[in-house]
Amino acid sequence: MVFELQPGSKGWTESVLYTFKGHPDGASPEAGVIFDKSGNLYGTTSNGGWRYCFVGCGTIFKLTPKSGGAWQETVLYHFNGRGVGDGENPEASLLRDAKDNIYGTTSLGGGAKSCPVGCGVVFELFP
Repeated sequence: MVFELQPGSKGWTESVLYTFKGHPDGASPEAGVIFDKSGNLYGTTSNGGWRYCFVGCGTIFKLTPKSGGAWQETVLYHFNGRGVGDGENPEASLLRDAKDNIYGTTSLGGGAKSCPVGCGVVFELFP
């Protein structure tokens, strides 16, 4: 899940912003999230998303704030896995540049012959 912690006079309060379902939206978010200038959150899930991967190859997602405190999740990209030169299992935080391109890494995939399951990739996702 993605959550927010808010400080208060009697300690911290947790609010759940979004709970993942596995397919098609992803599972196992392991890294932090980043904001854009409009208040949207971006992150990755290391599993889930694509039904053709054994456990799931992971996703890049966007959470958009809605009225009343709700958040809308959009999958921006499903990783396809080892066999197609794509990455699999993004587990690190993302970076954004001034043009809103998103950069990150995966721990598997990429099609390198020296690694049986792929050695991972560095990726760029752009609007």
